[in-house]
Amino acid sequence: MDKFSRREMLYLSASLPLVFPYRAFARDLEKNYPKISYPKTILVLKQAFKSEMIAHKHYVEFAKKALAEKYPNIAYLFHTFSFSEKIHADNYKRIIRKFGNDIKNNLLSVDVRDTKSNLRKAAREELEKIERTYPEFFKKLETELCEEAIINCMYSWKSHCQHEEKVKIIQRYSGLFFGSVASGIEGINYDFHVCEICGSTIDEEPNSPCHICNRSMSHYKKVDRPA
Repeated sequence: MDKFSRREMLYLSASLPLVFPYRAFARDLEKNYPKISYPKTILVLKQAFKSEMIAHKHYVEFAKKALAEKYPNIAYLFHTFSFSEKIHADNYKRIIRKFGNDIKNNLLSVDVRDTKSNLRKAAREELEKIERTYPEFFKKLETELCEEAIINCMYSWKSHCQHEEKVKIIQRYSGLFFGSVASGIEGINYDFHVCEICGSTIDEEPNSPCHICNRSMSHYKKVDRPA
């Protein structure tokens, strides 16, 4: 007689209470069945979570500083980036908890200077993620091939790549002629929207599915200007 599959045994225990009167049978079977673990993947996700939360907190404070220095459009850009980074961090936290782990709420220090210096720091950090941080994460994730982790890291990496043109603009604005050039960005009518699924950031109202996760454009949420 062929052996029952695990799924057949669970169905049998649930549908035949007279034969298997002890409901704990199915729970014990589930409990004792070997589960897949992803120890290396969890470490990567925790590193990614911390990286995105640090960026989120920096952008929140950078936006406040830009507003105080009368750069409302630069503040809006920072504010939008903070939303994108928080979505990435929340995605990682969800997966980590799904595998029975948790994240400690460690205090993260934030280094805030003048807006020109903050722009330079933002440019360096964004390009670092695009060129080094996430490519290194992908190499580590290849060892265990957890699909959900890889997909969400890809979402984050692609959204950072999507920011690349904006980051290049930021680098120009943080150069020697910051004062005069920064006034140019304040004349642009930005209308930022962020995809709540993957963190994709666009600077106009969406008219098609998300370019990164391919979900409906209804998942794009307009980012209000910081006050």
